[in-house]
Amino acid sequence: MEDRKRVLSKLDLFAGLSDRELSEVALITRRKSLHDGDLLFHKGDEGGDLYVIVSWRLKAFATGPGGDEILFRFMGPGEVTGDLGAFAEGKRTASNMAVGDCELLMIHRRELVPLLRRMPDIAVRLVAALATRMIKLSEALEDNNFRSVNQRLAKCLLLYADRWGKPVPGGVEIDLRLSQSELGDLVGATRESVNKAIRDWRNAGALDMHERTVTIRNRAVLEKLIEVE
Repeated sequence: MEDRKRVLSKLDLFAGLSDRELSEVALITRRKSLHDGDLLFHKGDEGGDLYVIVSWRLKAFATGPGGDEILFRFMGPGEVTGDLGAFAEGKRTASNMAVGDCELLMIHRRELVPLLRRMPDIAVRLVAALATRMIKLSEALEDNNFRSVNQRLAKCLLLYADRWGKPVPGGVEIDLRLSQSELGDLVGATRESVNKAIRDWRNAGALDMHERTVTIRNRAVLEKLIEVE
């Protein structure tokens, strides 16, 4: 119980709760562990549980009739998934898979709704999380219409470098293994377009990509590109 309360207190969703409130939330949460590559749920599964990521990451994706995958987004510590199904009692809108060994906290809908009625601050934070996701979706749609592939890709790489970058000699390495096809999914581009951009930036000394790992070498090159409208 005390361990779960410590974990809860470090998550934005539950920040600022009193010790009594943390205890109340801890009573209805369950820890869930996933190994790298484990599926949390499939697209089309019945919704019901809400998950808060404690450590490492998940990716949201869908699989087409031919077995091809399209990647939607990565999620990290503090982010929530499964919330739409938990509230609407609908089917999962995307599959979620662990990227690395993940720890999550799970709350079932039958316990979540009464909790939100008792603690409206948590409800407000969940609404804010949903609103932030919608804003990002709107920005992505706008970028797809008004920005070039290179601009969208540069923006994505800098975002990931800021969020999941780690300093290495001569630059910042993005701590995610990303194929060129996955990068294309994230920015709405073909693998060929991504390949050309990566090659050009490598030649310009802006970045390296080796075995699906991107290292930003000269951030200013990518920032300048984004600023061009």
